[in-house]
Amino acid sequence: MSFIKFSFLVIGILFCSNSFWSQSCNEYLNLRKVAATEQKLCADAMNNDLIQLHDAILEIHPNPFIYIKEEVFLTAYKKALLASATEKSVTEFAQIIAEFVHSIKDSHTNFNVRDLLFGGYSKKLITPFYLKQIDKKFYLEEILNDQLPVGVEVLKVNQFKADSLFKLSQSLSLIEADAFDAQSEISTKMMGIVFNVFNPQPFVSLTYVTEKGDTLTNLCERTTVKKMMRLKKWFDLEELNYFINENNVAVLTIKSFEPRNLNKFKKEIDYFFAQVKAKNCQQVVIDLRDNRGGLILAQEYVISHLNKENVPQKMNYLYRRSKFDRFSSLPFYQEWQFQKRARFANPNGILTKEFEFYKSPFGTVKTILYDYLPRNNENQVYSGKCTLVINGFSMSASAMFASWFRDNKRGEILGTPCMGSMSGTFGNSAVIRLEHSQLPIMISTLKFTPVKYSEMVFNSIQPDKWINAGIDDLKSKEDPVLKYLGIKKKIVSQ
Repeated sequence: MSFIKFSFLVIGILFCSNSFWSQSCNEYLNLRKVAATEQKLCADAMNNDLIQLHDAILEIHPNPFIYIKEEVFLTAYKKALLASATEKSVTEFAQIIAEFVHSIKDSHTNFNVRDLLFGGYSKKLITPFYLKQIDKKFYLEEILNDQLPVGVEVLKVNQFKADSLFKLSQSLSLIEADAFDAQSEISTKMMGIVFNVFNPQPFVSLTYVTEKGDTLTNLCERTTVKKMMRLKKWFDLEELNYFINENNVAVLTIKSFEPRNLNKFKKEIDYFFAQVKAKNCQQVVIDLRDNRGGLILAQEYVISHLNKENVPQKMNYLYRRSKFDRFSSLPFYQEWQFQKRARFANPNGILTKEFEFYKSPFGTVKTILYDYLPRNNENQVYSGKCTLVINGFSMSASAMFASWFRDNKRGEILGTPCMGSMSGTFGNSAVIRLEHSQLPIMISTLKFTPVKYSEMVFNSIQPDKWINAGIDDLKSKEDPVLKYLGIKKKIVSQ
């Protein structure tokens, strides 16, 4: 073979090889058509996404440096860019993104790994399960179709040891300031979701310890993401419920402060407290476990029924003007109403201050004081004994409720530390989608701070009595808080 022919052959091989390798990663993803574990991102695509995210945080967030120093944010950004210098799987890039975003320690500015599962490829086969951490061991709390005994110690899921799966989940978990206990609780609950996102195998096997001490490995049943999303057992959509037991103790469970209908929510709260009054209940228990927040107006409406000292709400709202703030996102008709009302409003009132901010250029940062007394439609207040129940999933508006409850000495707090402190929370998150990876990221547009706490408090709100489920509670499916309070359910028709 001549040198010229050989040269052309080598060039051809190199060209084909480069073409082949250039197709091993993607510049743009479609997470709905292909599972995340089967896709890779090119380095320049990840680099562009990180630049987009960095700039969006600085453009939208009211102040990303409340809980951290600016150098921490910059270091996290540089680390993310360095980690993305070579092609990565979507799941690897998701970890890089999560570590960078969560460096701010703002639970409302986050990447939620659930979006890779429930917002992605719906035909992916998964085994839904939840674990509970007790004394540094992990126990089965729930699994698809009850195929394994609840309460058994879980050692391994496929190639993931329980400890390593927890650490992976923790690296993807959000956090608010220094609420590390709450982050740990959330990380444990997320282990099943994280496993199903990161599992590269076409099967699920779970290794566990039986009550007799034997170690067994079972191949688990699977279902599609699409079918799982139809199972109410895994998606509790009930906003609130209540019962009054034989001792006239009323228990109100509020799963969300983001009701589908605010007026209906208010009527249900009014009705609950009307029942409390009619039955002369001597104690009310407000259960906000797993309540991830929602509308400030909704949680303040509950407060209005408990505010026996008529203490006004004094809250500083920190805004940054951007195309994502709550004024820019008003529907056309509401925006027109807002402008019309503001022109005739009290020049020293809140509406005028909001309108001045609304007219300011993008990038303007402003604090507005909201000072008012929350009232309910019935103008009634329950002044009896009250108990609040929280856990690590009590965040955002729920954490603000817990802050008010403690600050006003309204009663005992039970459960586990919530995801928030006494100095308020961020909120009103905007969602941006990274151009190349299509990962959705939430970024706060507002910071709520009670006037009393101008200095930031970093520690989470701790319960007066720490109560968490034990192994026996898992097996019997008993509520450890109600057991502690000696309360048995007696449902009252709603």
